[in-house]
Amino acid sequence: MTQTAAPIRLGIIGLGLITQSVHLPNILGPLRGRFSVVHVCDLSADLARAIGEELGARHTSDAAAVLADAEVDAVLICTPGAHSEIARQALESGKHVFAEKPYSYDPAIAARDAAFAAEKGLVLQVGYMKMYEPAIAEARRRMQAIGPLRLVRMTVLHPSDERQTDDLGIKRFSDVAQDQLEAARAQNQAEVKAAIAAEAGIDPVLFRNVLHGSVCHQTAVLRALFPKDSVEVVSGHQDAPGSQRSEPPKLQLLGRIAGGPDWVISWNWLTHFPDYEEWVEIYGDHGSLRIDLPPPYKKAQLASLTARTVGADGQTLVEHWEPKGANAFTQELAAFANSIATGAPVLSDAGGAGRDAAVLLRLAAVLGS
Repeated sequence: MTQTAAPIRLGIIGLGLITQSVHLPNILGPLRGRFSVVHVCDLSADLARAIGEELGARHTSDAAAVLADAEVDAVLICTPGAHSEIARQALESGKHVFAEKPYSYDPAIAARDAAFAAEKGLVLQVGYMKMYEPAIAEARRRMQAIGPLRLVRMTVLHPSDERQTDDLGIKRFSDVAQDQLEAARAQNQAEVKAAIAAEAGIDPVLFRNVLHGSVCHQTAVLRALFPKDSVEVVSGHQDAPGSQRSEPPKLQLLGRIAGGPDWVISWNWLTHFPDYEEWVEIYGDHGSLRIDLPPPYKKAQLASLTARTVGADGQTLVEHWEPKGANAFTQELAAFANSIATGAPVLSDAGGAGRDAAVLLRLAAVLGS
C-alpha cells in the first residue's frame, strides 16, 4: 500500500453529473489536502478541456491516456454504465480505483476483480455513499437493543431526475460523434445481455436503469446493516410490465435476512413529486429505528436517526440523533484516501458490490418482464 502524506494524484474518467455536482466540489473543498487532480478524461473532448483547464490538469478523451500516466496514483471512474472493464484495466496499470456504481452487472466479475485488487495490494472501492452515513452505523449499533428484529422496511419516493438536477449548473457539450455514443450504448447492452443470459424473461431496461441505477443503494444499505448475513429474495411486484410503461415503475420487493428479519423495499417513481425522499425503518420486539436519508444532491446533509423504545416505567421513549460533520460523499472519498495511505479495510468493496449484484439479479428474475 502507498504510505505517504502527500496528496494522492488523481485521474478522473467521466466528467458528468456525479463528478461535477459532488466529487469535484468535495475534492477541491474539504478533501483538498487528500487529493490532487492531475489528469481528467471524458468522451467529450470539449468537456475534458473545459474542466482540465479549470483545474490546471491534463485532459484527454482517451481513458487509456489516464491509465498510462505515471503521475496518476489512483483513478475515479464515473462513466455511464458499468465500470468493471475500465476498473480492471486501471488495476492492471497499478492504479488504485474508486468506481461509481454499478461496478458490474455480473456478480462473478465483481468477485474476480476484488480478488485481483487484493492480490496486487491495490484499493478497489465502489461508490455506495449511503454506506458511509454515520446514522447507518449508529442504527447497527442500536439494533440489538430493540431485538429480536422482525422487519426492515425501506421506502423511496423518486421524482424525475430533472426535478433533482436542473438547478445544478452542469457543463455539457455536444461534440461526441454519434457513432461513439452508439458504440458505448452497444457495449453496455452487451454487458447487460451477458449478465442476464441464464435467466429467462428479465426486462433488461428495468435491470439496468432501475435495479442497478437506484435500487442497488437499498441493497447496499441492507449489506451495511447486516454485513455478515446473506440477503434472500422472496417475491417482487411492479405496477406494470415494461411493454406497458411510459416511465419507470413502482416496485414492491420482499425478502429476508438469513436467520433474521424480513425486508421490504418500496421503490416508487413519482414524476412530479416535490422532492426525493428515502427512509429506512427497523422494527424489533422492543422498539424501532428510523433513518431519514438525504436526497442524493443535497451535499450539506447527513442522514438522521430516530429511536423509539419503551422505558422502565412503560412509557415510550423517543430519541433523535443527528450527526454533524462531512456528508457521506465526502466520507466515502476520505475513506478511499485512508485505505490507500494506511491499508484500512474498504467498507464498500467490489466483493460486496458483487453480492448486491446477485441480489439484484434475483429481484429481476422474480419481477420478470
